[in-house]
Amino acid sequence: MEFCSPPTEAYTVLNRVHAKNEEVPELADPLKITSHSFNQQYANMYYVRLLQLKQAILKNAEDRWGSLPERPRYSPKILDVQLGDLCYMVGTVYIEMDNKPNVMHHLDEEDAIVNPHTPVKYISDKNVISLEDESGRVELCGSGIANPFLVTGTIIGVLGKETSSGGFEVIDICLAGLPPQDPCPPIVSKQPKYLALLSGLHVGGSDELDMKTELLVEFLSGELGSSKDQISSACITRVIIGGNSLAKNCKLVDTMAPKKYGYDSASFDASPMMQLDSILEDMCNTVDVDIMAGPSDPAQLHLPQQPMYPSMFNKAHKLSTFHSVTNPYWTKVEDRLILGTSGQNIDDIYRYVESDDRLKMAEATVHWRHMAPTAPDTLWCYPFQDRDPFVMDKCPHIYFIGNQPQFEDRLVKGPHGQEIRVVLVPSFAETGILVLINLNNLDCTAIEFSDKDIKAIPNESHLMDEDS
Repeated sequence: MEFCSPPTEAYTVLNRVHAKNEEVPELADPLKITSHSFNQQYANMYYVRLLQLKQAILKNAEDRWGSLPERPRYSPKILDVQLGDLCYMVGTVYIEMDNKPNVMHHLDEEDAIVNPHTPVKYISDKNVISLEDESGRVELCGSGIANPFLVTGTIIGVLGKETSSGGFEVIDICLAGLPPQDPCPPIVSKQPKYLALLSGLHVGGSDELDMKTELLVEFLSGELGSSKDQISSACITRVIIGGNSLAKNCKLVDTMAPKKYGYDSASFDASPMMQLDSILEDMCNTVDVDIMAGPSDPAQLHLPQQPMYPSMFNKAHKLSTFHSVTNPYWTKVEDRLILGTSGQNIDDIYRYVESDDRLKMAEATVHWRHMAPTAPDTLWCYPFQDRDPFVMDKCPHIYFIGNQPQFEDRLVKGPHGQEIRVVLVPSFAETGILVLINLNNLDCTAIEFSDKDIKAIPNESHLMDEDS
């Protein structure tokens, strides 16, 4: 018997399909914090946001209401509105909510200060919607906001009249609309090139890596399935991990040990980080990987979350295919502009509205031209003074939200030829779902991994695609 004999069949060597990746510094650099100072106030951030979006909303308002027979006039300042005069104005939405956490209300409750209760929904019948600018604030009422899909921090235009009670009766509202989008050059090659999206690996949630994660790594590395499956895996050009790669930190408590005060390195387990490092090393050996921080990852909680320190990934950071990036994250692959978040923005918007449709919330952020309007009111963020990095100056071709309850996607089409594939990426640890987007045509496919098999989820997104 002869061992290690030469193969009897000829096997084709598969090479990873290459995709051009470009940085977009004009969009990505504003998300990078160079000086960590929290001495400044947040008021400047709202003011800059209003300045950045005001002209776009005014243009849409003139197109929408300029031809009305009543000829409504534009009021540059909210406090200049005249009683009974039909006009329109632009400002920042503020919603007064009794259920919204307020540290001033909990100063006498010690437990609430340490661990304040956060309700599932802030919305109630007592909510009061107002519009404000640098001159003042006015309460909104009327049929125009009877069923609004608005949150605090959104910049809008409103058409209506001032009432005798001092409020503003809204007839119609106007948004900034989809931002301009760079055209893509025509696709020459018919070979598909896929972008892989996943989130919520939650490494360390169990003592050992589960079968789903092992299958995922083998699939991305082209070591799993038939030759047809391996050819498909070779077409995956890049992987983006949208946060929550580690499970929430669990402190190890030894009741018999003497109590120590301050930080005790022996009370924390480093094995989850080591497991994640090994997973990323296996992935990066064959494909480029971008990893974003999430709420459970070792990074600051306030947005924009900065890249996790590469030195924490002892093995993976030595590879040129490993990239630790910000959250939110802008990049460009094969001339497709990509924007992604780890999900905190949509999780916070969810609390402001009655609807449970998270895909609609993600679409709304594009129409608002702002990915996180509730920051800094209820979503922690850095107090920027000269810019609001969450404003969308350009329209992405792919916009994904990580760590959502379930997979959903829709192709949104704008009035000026914009096309955006909006994707909700669920937690991989909970659902076993990996999302693949064909960069040639923005088609979206979900692959479900389980302990038994791997299967593609039927794609019904073409039934949900819509024009804006």
